[in-house]
Amino acid sequence: MQRLTKLTQRLLPWILTVILLLTLGGLPAAAQNSSTPRMMVVTGHGRDQAPTTLAQISLGISDQGDAAKTTYGKVNKRTVAVVKLLKSKQVENVKTTNINLSPKYDRDGKPQKGSYEGYQNIEFQVSADDMGVLDDAIATDINQLNSIQYVASESALIAARKTALEAAIADGQAQAKAALDKLGFSIQEIVDIQVNNAQIPGNSAVVENGEDSSYASWSPGQPVPAGGEQIVEVDVTLKIRY
Repeated sequence: MQRLTKLTQRLLPWILTVILLLTLGGLPAAAQNSSTPRMMVVTGHGRDQAPTTLAQISLGISDQGDAAKTTYGKVNKRTVAVVKLLKSKQVENVKTTNINLSPKYDRDGKPQKGSYEGYQNIEFQVSADDMGVLDDAIATDINQLNSIQYVASESALIAARKTALEAAIADGQAQAKAALDKLGFSIQEIVDIQVNNAQIPGNSAVVENGEDSSYASWSPGQPVPAGGEQIVEVDVTLKIRY
């Protein structure tokens, strides 16, 4: 009996330790669950409008000749004349694009000997209130008026994007608040925000005149479609602790 008592005394600390571990064994998971923050993710949308004060204009020059070099020389001479005119009007960012030179083809799809076509685009940007420059350019023997696209200035787009972003954040917060109020919770903290790229659709007024968009019949002062406004849209994703 005395040996059993001594053995019990020696094992008692170990027994108590085992009992304590068994008792507390389930606490870490429970504690972890209780300390895990509650999160929700919402996406807010915002939009704003920027006035289109600029006009991006694309013109086309085409010509024909009996040799590639001759044809290119004709197109280039006329292009130089238009570019010179535009620069004299203080038009900036004038550039030539889509330079093309190729033989003409007959109805059978075969190239016609000694017959070439040349083409070149001229693009420039002017104030939407200064469309008289377009009349001057057309008067220098332009073949085609491809398009007129009205756009907002960079500063106007930046301002509109800021307003749209603020609206998107407010929209996301409002959605979260409405849902949490219904469930009896409240917003504690916005822990993360992701701003998606702003969507800025173009505002085009593509002016056409028949299948080949030829503007031989263009008359000075002919009305041009109004520009309007450019829409800027922004989406934000909010991660919210509640």
